[in-house]
Amino acid sequence: KRPRNPDTFAEKEAFRKVVREMSKNISNEVNFEEAMREAHLVWVDGRISEDVKIVLERLDEESFFSAAIQTEMEVEGVSISPKIPSRVMHFQLLALALKRFLKENDNYPPLEGTIPDMTSDTARFVALQEAYKQQAGKDQSALAEMVNSILEECRRRSNGCDLRVTMPTNDEILTFCKNARYLRILETRPFYAEYKLQDPTSPILSTLDKTLSSLDMPNFDTIQSDARDDLTMATLDPYETDPVHTPMLWWIALRACDAFYDRHQHYPGKHDQELALEADANEVYKCMVQITNNMGLSECDLIKEHLLDQTKGKELAREVVRYDEGEIHNIAAVVGGVASQEAVKLITGQYVPFDDTYVYNGIASSAGVYRF
Repeated sequence: KRPRNPDTFAEKEAFRKVVREMSKNISNEVNFEEAMREAHLVWVDGRISEDVKIVLERLDEESFFSAAIQTEMEVEGVSISPKIPSRVMHFQLLALALKRFLKENDNYPPLEGTIPDMTSDTARFVALQEAYKQQAGKDQSALAEMVNSILEECRRRSNGCDLRVTMPTNDEILTFCKNARYLRILETRPFYAEYKLQDPTSPILSTLDKTLSSLDMPNFDTIQSDARDDLTMATLDPYETDPVHTPMLWWIALRACDAFYDRHQHYPGKHDQELALEADANEVYKCMVQITNNMGLSECDLIKEHLLDQTKGKELAREVVRYDEGEIHNIAAVVGGVASQEAVKLITGQYVPFDDTYVYNGIASSAGVYRF
């Protein structure tokens, strides 16, 4: 049974007091100073996150068994359903084993087996490192046994047919164990859903309706609700130095320029006469307000203060109209560099790519990632 960690503020302070009392002179003992500074790591919940739970909830053992076993018709060369790629089958196999592992270990995933650098003498550090490594090895072995158990169950159900999935290598199991607590699903929203939510009167929707409609997206209401929740949470994290430079505000202004283009077939600011620029800015601001209302952000403090306020909101509109679709080389270089990094992530399968839309504000050198 795992020990109970400090939970309340009083218990956490009591823990820090115990650490402090163990030192002789804490101001001269770096390891105790470090222990006090990093004490919060003691009560961090080491169980799986909601992101991992969502991944595992999508998995169904019966569906996996059905997909993992070749049917008699497939053995004869007749395919009755699209094949799931082998890499996906391998991942599902490991994820199902993780599901069983978590059930037996109170939702604690396999230990990674590494510890960060810390102030310590060599003997104690090596001993602690070895303890973590040994436990990680035991967890890896336990997960491997569960993988093998799932494969054995597949063989029993197969009636002699071949399986589409094989036992992962030790290196694959090791890599999975090290990254198990970081699993998450990245699922971008359909382009049609974004348009339908933000600008439902856009002329471009009539074109998109011919190829994709809400009938093809039975979960559109869920997509819409999730988008509003995500964006509302994002408004709670404005740019600290000057909230007006929060990337989301500028994205809404640029999105309003797209709405202007959809209706006029050119971007605002095409004509440089003062009256024409002001007229374009007024229409862009009107689009900004409509988009904000459609996204359900009109009650957010950041939006009310810096966008729905006519004076501040129109300043944003005038700024995006003023530059007339200009693309500055240094901003293009930054965004191009970010795009190339994301491409490398996808090609190599390393690191976590951005989840949805990256917005860069070159005025304040700030950026944000939003799920529109």
